[in-house]
Amino acid sequence: MTDYSKRVFEMLVRVLVFRSAHPELFAKDSQADQLLQKVEAVYKSISAQSTRQASEKNEVRLSGSVRTTARDNLRKDLESLSRTAVSMGLKQFFMPRDRGDRAIADVARIFAATAEPLKKEFIANHMPEDFIDRLKAGIESIERSIEQQAAGKGARKVATTAIANEQAKATALLARLDPIMDNLLRDNPPVKAAWDAARRVEKGAAVRKPTETPPATPAATAA
Repeated sequence: MTDYSKRVFEMLVRVLVFRSAHPELFAKDSQADQLLQKVEAVYKSISAQSTRQASEKNEVRLSGSVRTTARDNLRKDLESLSRTAVSMGLKQFFMPRDRGDRAIADVARIFAATAEPLKKEFIANHMPEDFIDRLKAGIESIERSIEQQAAGKGARKVATTAIANEQAKATALLARLDPIMDNLLRDNPPVKAAWDAARRVEKGAAVRKPTETPPATPAATAA
């Protein structure tokens, strides 16, 4: 969640705690009770989506790590094959300038297909006997991690959008509840103050800019 979403979520927690502390204000099926029941449902939905968001973020991070490892390993195998091919006088195994993951996977697929009829010659030049299988496994690992990352980012986006939608619902529900609470607590200033404190969305921490040191004057420099 964003910093603001977290602060809204914390406000919802305080509002629900206030309801538990003052059940006498919320008679069953009263307007205030019905609105707070909906607020609680929204709170539970945001909580679930937040958990999903965090889980997908972790999955994206893990698949990114796997993707990096797969790319590095595949690139090493391709470079080894390319150097060996050059030493054999073969000109069709040059490494591409594009070092992106998709480009690496595409080149590995081309190298594997081109090297297949020359497999014995490459092995005779001390390439590993399974070098083509390793290329194919590297291609599969990269493409799988790319798909997993894309899926994780998509799911995270869905959760983020859902949180924003639920947050808007909570804001609308509490806007309807506010005048009702004003009426209920008109003659009870202490509890009204407690409600106002619970209902308030706290301000975020201000980001302080570093103080710039003024340039030294010629006189100060001379001194």
